[in-house]
Amino acid sequence: QKVAKARMMMPMSREEHEAKQSIVREVYDPETGRTRLVRGDGEIIERIVSRDQHAAINRQATRGDGASFMRGIHQARRGNKP
Repeated sequence: QKVAKARMMMPMSREEHEAKQSIVREVYDPETGRTRLVRGDGEIIERIVSRDQHAAINRQATRGDGASFMRGIHQARRGNKP
């Protein structure tokens, strides 16, 4: 157990860092309805899409933002914190 803790405190080698950063995953945000590409420890990266796809993504994101905002408004009216 001490070895594991000592290993956590050591800086990563270049190879370990590059291996970790090479992992790209899609992460869904249920509150806003957005899906993002995340690299490694949390860097958000952009996806290159066509103009039509961009418009569709924007429409979906705007709907999600509006729904999230309205949930906050309704909760505030009921006296709950968002």
